[in-house]
Amino acid sequence: MDMTNCASEVFYREGYGSFEKFMFDSALLIALSKIDQYEAECGSYRQKYGMDIMDFESFLHKEKGGEDQKKEEDFEDWEFATHAVKWWKEKANELRDSKTR
Repeated sequence: MDMTNCASEVFYREGYGSFEKFMFDSALLIALSKIDQYEAECGSYRQKYGMDIMDFESFLHKEKGGEDQKKEEDFEDWEFATHAVKWWKEKANELRDSKTR
């Protein structure tokens, strides 16, 4: 049995009537997993610094005596994770919306 037929058999056995349905479910699963991952990262920084990202940014800019490289790096990582949560949530919503059409 070739790879395509074998994969199709697995998809159908698991309840997927088409490869597109499997792709949709896989993409949604990836998006939801990424949301969990980046939300956990944001939560870790909130717990570490005891404030939200906007307060932390203000705190960084008010600090006297130079930059703290580690805190700056944490801020950049936190900011990336915050944007990633937003992006992945948008993609998950797009996928959900496309399913209802």
